[in-house]
Amino acid sequence: MQYLQLFLISLTTLSMVNAGESAFRTFSDSQGREMDAKLTNVSGDDVYIERRDGLTTKVDIWIFGKEDQDFIRAWARKETLKDAAIKVRFTTDVADKSRWQDNGGGIVRKTWKESYGIVLTNDSQLDLKNIRIEYLIFKFEDALAAEKRSEGAVRYLTDETKVPFLKAGSEITANTKKFPMLETKLAPGYRWASGGKETSEDEMRGIWIKVYVGDILATEVSKPENLMRKEKWPTSKS
Repeated sequence: MQYLQLFLISLTTLSMVNAGESAFRTFSDSQGREMDAKLTNVSGDDVYIERRDGLTTKVDIWIFGKEDQDFIRAWARKETLKDAAIKVRFTTDVADKSRWQDNGGGIVRKTWKESYGIVLTNDSQLDLKNIRIEYLIFKFEDALAAEKRSEGAVRYLTDETKVPFLKAGSEITANTKKFPMLETKLAPGYRWASGGKETSEDEMRGIWIKVYVGDILATEVSKPENLMRKEKWPTSKS
């Protein structure tokens, strides 16, 4: 077996992908020469590998054949995503908020639409493509004439949104759908015969997201943080 010409170096680069090692595999250069080795780190075009004899070395990615280059870049991307490459924060947006409307019958209504903004920050040195965000929203719908607010119901709203491209070091906001919200109160002089409370108000109680880059789950985040511990991800969309 012929071996690629490699040079031993000190592994001191700080900007490399520093994650789990790959399994041993046979790499080939553009001239068909082969070597058994495993990946340990990737930094830009620099590939850090360990040979079966224990020698740790650095080579340029361009000495490999196309198949191995694709493998190395895919491995580096996967390891980067494991290392919290994407940071997430949430915003809330309220739109189409109406004034109080009394259409007769003793119930006065106010409506609006509410959504979440999902702010993604790419903290890695890789441009990320084909990002898919699955989200689960917890919407509390208050019950009219209820004696207690706890008599309302929580709806589990699931959907997804996509981000085609997120440049290294950049930030982008993806938005959920806008969901209808309702607040009510009794008109002056009206009371519920059951003695229930005179007001009701819907509320967004949280969001849980799963962010995929291709088919890799890059991160999973909820607001509030304990939602992922308290709730279960539904198996079908609502």
